[in-house]
Amino acid sequence: MRAVVMRNRKLVVDEIPEPVPGPGQVLVETIACGICGSDKQALDHTDEFLQASRDSGVPTFLFDPHRDMVMGHELAARVIGAGPDTPFVEGQNVVALPWALDKAGGIHGVGYSNEFPGGYGERMVLQAMALEPIPEHVPPQVAALTEPLAVGFGNVARTGIGPDGTGIVIGCGPVGLGAVAALAERGVAPIVASDPSALRRAAALRLGAHRVVDPGVEDPVEVWQELAAPGQKLHVWVCASVPGLLNDLMYKVPRETSILQIGAVMTDDIIRPIVGIYKDISLQMCMVYPHEEYAKTLRRIADGTVDAASLITDEVGLDGVADAIESLRNPDDHIQILVRPNR
Repeated sequence: MRAVVMRNRKLVVDEIPEPVPGPGQVLVETIACGICGSDKQALDHTDEFLQASRDSGVPTFLFDPHRDMVMGHELAARVIGAGPDTPFVEGQNVVALPWALDKAGGIHGVGYSNEFPGGYGERMVLQAMALEPIPEHVPPQVAALTEPLAVGFGNVARTGIGPDGTGIVIGCGPVGLGAVAALAERGVAPIVASDPSALRRAAALRLGAHRVVDPGVEDPVEVWQELAAPGQKLHVWVCASVPGLLNDLMYKVPRETSILQIGAVMTDDIIRPIVGIYKDISLQMCMVYPHEEYAKTLRRIADGTVDAASLITDEVGLDGVADAIESLRNPDDHIQILVRPNR
């Protein structure tokens, strides 16, 4: 099958062996796959990406950089086969939590594994229990945004924030926009969203932000202070991978603020803990979301609660992936680019 292969830290289009499903797994044909900021990180900072997995004791994202790997984990696909003793519905369109088990029972992140190629290829093997059927009326390429939006929704849900809370979202890519939509769904006010891209700021307004901020012009914390009522607690979701940003926020936010760091800073960073201690700041690093939040996010897309289609700004075939990733380094023109391997 054809795939975009990460080889010697560059992306090339090549023919690779088709994956073979084992027990409890399905073979799928990729319909669409979103390009994620984590893929850029894995390409640009391969050594740091792998060392982070080793240092954290989380082997899910470990791969051998000297062997071919196919990235892509924001998936929508069509089931075309299955492994032994695995029931499946041929032709069913699905999204999936991006993980799979090897023969020894080890967990691999689909798209960050030499054994389990991701959505930048024509076909994939996925774990059957990780699938969620796409409702028939939902275009599968739109459903491909379930995964990044679920990161935003899931990491808002973990705080239990309600209408009495307030929120700042820093970074309005698909994950940050998911957080904005989640805050709006919960009746949080005010919601301030910060991003240098006018396109992304406009999307944040559509999804429920009350004010948007270009951080090169205004400070989001100062804007929040203008809008918030006295005594309202602030939660901040950092969905940007900017070294130094977390420390800067700790100086600026009010006492008893809760900060959730989602953006993956791959290099060492510095914070001054005593500032957070004196201000009683709660700091949480977070990434994953519960399976039920993934399914809920798909339902939000299906019922129109979240206009995921409006976030898709381009679609490319396999030959366009390398240029598409390069274009995301300047986010002014794009929110979500989809890879369509079989077009």
